[in-house]
Amino acid sequence: MTEIPEHLLKRSKAAKSGKSGEADAEAPASSEASSTPVAAEAAAAPAAATPAADLPNLDPEPEPPKPVPRYVAAAMARKKIPVWVLPVIAALPVWAYAFAGTMQQPEVEDELLIQAAELYTACAGCHGGNGGGGVGYQLSEDEVLKTFPEPINMMVHVARGSDAILGEAYGDPDREGGQRVSGARGRGPMPAQLASLTQLELEMVIFHERAILSGEDTGTPAYEEWIEHMREGIEAGDSEPIDLELLLACADPVRSPGATGEGAPDGETCPGPPAEEAVSEEAAG
Repeated sequence: MTEIPEHLLKRSKAAKSGKSGEADAEAPASSEASSTPVAAEAAAAPAAATPAADLPNLDPEPEPPKPVPRYVAAAMARKKIPVWVLPVIAALPVWAYAFAGTMQQPEVEDELLIQAAELYTACAGCHGGNGGGGVGYQLSEDEVLKTFPEPINMMVHVARGSDAILGEAYGDPDREGGQRVSGARGRGPMPAQLASLTQLELEMVIFHERAILSGEDTGTPAYEEWIEHMREGIEAGDSEPIDLELLLACADPVRSPGATGEGAPDGETCPGPPAEEAVSEEAAG
């Protein structure tokens, strides 16, 4: 086997080491070359973004806050209800219910008084709402009682009207200044009510004018019996027409022209409060 000289081995080794150095030198260069485009692109990115900063802002600017109305500001500044008041407010319905339960129930309204007042409204245009007078005579403050001491004579006058006795005297002859004379005032006649009212309605109107407007005493047994009679008539729906002949038979001829004073026929009763003697006899029996 031929032996290789030592100097040739050294030269070969040196050559190999030289080639290895060149390769190591080329590797950094190639890595630099390969990294250069990436760095260039990275450096170019901000430059490319720079023109976008010069574009106009298309987003709308936020609107400034609107001023708060004065009434809203006043409500916000107003003192609020204290916390301790809330339970009190919550308890109010319970208190109201309990208080209402302690109140006395009102009595049932008297139909006699209600209906009598409604019927009188037809007379109020001449005699006044409270009976103070006007075109017609005053009825309040005992005036009507001075002219007609008994209701029956007043019923006759209202039922047939003043034209039926035009120019004649009527009413109490002992009245201060003498009896009234129909048509003497020249203010128009009082219309007849024969076709407008029933007998019960006539009595209720007379009751209102005497007891309510003129303050007649209603506490006597005779008056209480008359009131009870009218209440019974209301409950029964009594609609009997006015019987003028019966009224004239029961009335006083001195106070009611054309009256007979004979009294009611057998089986009938004179309207209005009965005579005190009859009431006393009935109570004793």
